[in-house]
Amino acid sequence: MALVLNTNSYVTVANADDYFETRIDSANWDSASNNDKEDALVTATQIIDNNPWIGSAVSSSQALAWPRKNARYYDPRMGQEIAISDSTVPDLVKIGVYEQALHLLNNEDLLAQTTQTYESISIGSISLSDSNNDVTRISITPAFVIKPLRPLIRRGSFGMGSSWWRAN
Repeated sequence: MALVLNTNSYVTVANADDYFETRIDSANWDSASNNDKEDALVTATQIIDNNPWIGSAVSSSQALAWPRKNARYYDPRMGQEIAISDSTVPDLVKIGVYEQALHLLNNEDLLAQTTQTYESISIGSISLSDSNNDVTRISITPAFVIKPLRPLIRRGSFGMGSSWWRAN
């Protein structure tokens, strides 16, 4: 399926090209074909879209989680609460999609769930050998992708923990 803005992707290839124009280490994005870029953005949107977001969907018939109504978060940089319009996809979500798409392009077969193997394993003095480098564990969604999304994810979700307060 081709990329369709706000149906299967939050951003277009042109949006992503603009984003990566000034980002370091984006050579794999620049050299990818338009089809690969579209596939990466659609897949990244699917991955990012599965978060437990603040607020609620504007419509039960919308294809993606954003836009949302009643979505508010505290921005420590601004020192204030930010209310997100119910017709807006936040830039933080778009940044997450860009970074996730590049991560997919940088890590071929990331979603393939292939078995990783060692060439040699010893028990005495424990030794592992991996001459073809296929045992590196790479997160599907790394921390640098999650970080910009955190203010928009419901507290207590996605490893953020619950907030507990105690009275003195």
